[in-house]
Amino acid sequence: MPGTQSGVLNSRWTPIPLKNTFQPSGPFEFVLTNNSRSYLNLKRTYLIFTFEITDGSGNVVKMTPGVKDALTYAPINNIGHSIIRNFSLHINSQLAFHNSSNYAYKSYFEQVLMYGREIKDSTLTSAGFYHDSAIDVESSPGYLQRCESIYEQGPIQVACNISIDLMNQPRVLLNGCNVKLTIYPNSSKFLIESFHRKPELDLQFKIKDVFALVNEFDLTDGLSNALESAVIEHKTIQYPMISSQVRSFYIEPNRLDAPANTLFTSKMPRRMFIGLVEADAYNGSLDKSPFNFRPHGITDIHVDYCGMTIPGRPFTLDFEKNKFMEAYLQLQETLGHARNNFSTNSISTKMFKEGGYTIFGFELSPVAQDSSLFELVRQTNVSVRLNFKKLTPSGGLYCVVYAEFDQLFALDPLRNPIIEGVL
Repeated sequence: MPGTQSGVLNSRWTPIPLKNTFQPSGPFEFVLTNNSRSYLNLKRTYLIFTFEITDGSGNVVKMTPGVKDALTYAPINNIGHSIIRNFSLHINSQLAFHNSSNYAYKSYFEQVLMYGREIKDSTLTSAGFYHDSAIDVESSPGYLQRCESIYEQGPIQVACNISIDLMNQPRVLLNGCNVKLTIYPNSSKFLIESFHRKPELDLQFKIKDVFALVNEFDLTDGLSNALESAVIEHKTIQYPMISSQVRSFYIEPNRLDAPANTLFTSKMPRRMFIGLVEADAYNGSLDKSPFNFRPHGITDIHVDYCGMTIPGRPFTLDFEKNKFMEAYLQLQETLGHARNNFSTNSISTKMFKEGGYTIFGFELSPVAQDSSLFELVRQTNVSVRLNFKKLTPSGGLYCVVYAEFDQLFALDPLRNPIIEGVL
């Protein structure tokens, strides 16, 4: 006979409206907990946005897909997540999480690198993710699908999970917590990409509505009291997690190198992913995707940490002469996608070379791919150095760095958050 569930009284999905007055430019505030009895299932929390793209006067802009040199426009990829610039999370009025203004890049790295084509073509489309064979190419299937998703459709809904540290781990949040989530959106220039747009046409990304969807459940009094007794006895309840952080730095135009840029000053990351994007696209451009990671003539990239450098010897890359295979294999090995038949990210060598997917991966920890193990804390500064074969573009570049760290979050019996910081 199978076991019998007797501890959970009920489980339910609850829509959560805005706490503050709705303004299209944000911020958007939610109180995710309805009462002091229920337990919040953090990993099953979603945001649902309704948006449309118009001109500066609020009128729908006509498209004629399939006509040569005709205007086309679409939201950037992964739009459900990309809408969000950053989050802040308060538990019982104390700050429990706040990220940099690069949440769109954090989520994009996770979606494009860590999921296979089947997931990208099914579940992730709810967040507006459509797999591109090449970035910033009008004929790319992903771009055409995004155009089709909004063409003569009126306001569109997209849904996304909340990919912040505490909500990426499986443990539920204790009852008695007042959880306030604040969302700050990106600008229209960052959220739209277009082709053959006339300079006088100002496209606007307009958010029409937003609400949250949470999963919560109630426990029997006996189980709830037993959990509370355990928290009081052990002084805290801990939430081990993998914390992902995104940093970026500017590389000036007309340079052949980028000297060491210190990105983290506390402890060693588990693994890192690094890409280069043009500065105007990074800051927001209606005519470019902010996710177009190109080689830009890079020859070497180094990560310095704990008195060591990886890779141990220079890459000596030359993408124009097809010398990039070591970097491609290292990316897939860092992700755990090499030499298996059950996981992939559908990034081919051609896409890595010239399709806008030139992202470098580095394993700093021997257990980087095993989330059930923590690494011993190693205090260190982490910096990145780059060399180029040709001068960097006239507008400059941004180097975007995604890094993962071991982290512990805890609550004491009074529900005060205790956070181990990553600096």
